[in-house]
Amino acid sequence: MHARIFVGCVLFFLGFLPGGRASETGWKPLFNGKDLDGWHIVIRNGRSDDPEHLVQIHDGVIHMYKDAPPGSQQPNGYIVTERDYGNYHLRLEYKWGAKKFIPKLNAKRDAGLLYHVVGKDGVWPRSVECQIQEGDVGDIFTVNTRLIALVDQGTTNFISKVVTNDAGVLQTNRTIQPVFLEAEKGGITFVRGVANGITRVIRNPMNEHDGWNTVEVIVRGNNATYVVNGQVNNKAANIQELVANQWVPLARGRLALQLEGAEVFYRHIEIKDLED
Repeated sequence: MHARIFVGCVLFFLGFLPGGRASETGWKPLFNGKDLDGWHIVIRNGRSDDPEHLVQIHDGVIHMYKDAPPGSQQPNGYIVTERDYGNYHLRLEYKWGAKKFIPKLNAKRDAGLLYHVVGKDGVWPRSVECQIQEGDVGDIFTVNTRLIALVDQGTTNFISKVVTNDAGVLQTNRTIQPVFLEAEKGGITFVRGVANGITRVIRNPMNEHDGWNTVEVIVRGNNATYVVNGQVNNKAANIQELVANQWVPLARGRLALQLEGAEVFYRHIEIKDLED
């Protein structure tokens, strides 16, 4: 890794904190509470007119799978903004409904916020996810992208293979489940992600509760901090995508909210531009 990039990422990890909510100056709604103006719907592998009304708006909320029969087979999809975003503070509220659907009938309730969405619409687009899943809200998922995370070294499954008396080689694999840990508590920087798959960095702590929860993602270019109910529980730095066989910075993109096999409500989706 280039030394300047590494130092910049470390400084980001050490110094970036979420903005407080005391001042409401600069916040703008991304969802008007009445319709999906500024968004469109994607079901399965492309843009959709949503003939089955999987996405409905009522009472100021976006309601995923409102009229879908409990336990029925339902497709995955998302709603996505028409425009892209770079430096911003995004916040929203979500709440679980009671219904779950095949093929995730016996799984945790699942949804998510995708940011830096680029490329063709379809499940799932190149992006980074702030996971919204029962007990796992704030997990990072890299979707055909990669980044640098701060993690507890004990969760990386590093294996040291000594090749001389002086040096070693660190070996690992794509099945590990590293857990976020702040640098001042001993967290180490760790490259996570691949060009053709999904990898995970587990949130720490788990801060979800019953009812409405608040999720914030604070993005400065290709760095992001996740905040769940007022507490930082994950960070990503040096987010990249593979273009022409070269990893390059992924610093902006569209925003998307998933429907992924569980009834879920979203509301109060707001964004505030941040200075470069």
